[in-house]
Amino acid sequence: MKGLVLSLAAILVGCMGGPIWSTQPIYDPKPDLDAVGAIQNWSAVGRVAIERGSEGWTARLQWRKIGTRFQIRLVGPLGRGTYQLSGDGAGVELVVPGGDRFYASDAQMLMDEHFGWSIPVDGAEYWIRGLVAPDSTPKFVNRDEVGQVLEMEQDGWRINVLRHGSANNLALPSKLLMYIGDLKVRIVISSWKFTS
Repeated sequence: MKGLVLSLAAILVGCMGGPIWSTQPIYDPKPDLDAVGAIQNWSAVGRVAIERGSEGWTARLQWRKIGTRFQIRLVGPLGRGTYQLSGDGAGVELVVPGGDRFYASDAQMLMDEHFGWSIPVDGAEYWIRGLVAPDSTPKFVNRDEVGQVLEMEQDGWRINVLRHGSANNLALPSKLLMYIGDLKVRIVISSWKFTS
């Protein structure tokens, strides 16, 4: 009787054709670079750490892009001040803790003046999405087997995409390192949102 039960169990297992669970993800984010590049209105929320030599600074990050307009908010640790950089093709405004406002023709000028460092916002808005900025030719681009950027150098900046996440079924960077000279900018993105 015991042998019959074992034989029936073996037959049933053989007929099942494999496990009833799946190790495949529920959905597989696609690295559709054209779709990511076509998104005009987006926001990324996360954290940023900036290092220059022996100095360092961390902040919460909110980066929004609506058409040609951008807004970058940096909130210091323990609420120690919010900086907001915003602009479009006409110019850039920086609001510092206390509410003072400063204006310039480009973001790098304002950041250099007030922070002592800067990033090329026009290029970085592409890099943060895992894209090559269209206005200049990169020195090199390394991609994975499905086309996602892993590492590149553009405009003197080295960009490493250390991890990819997903939003709206699209693969997007969730951890990046951007550096030039002794300036390092680490960004960890916790969420992406797209609006029409």
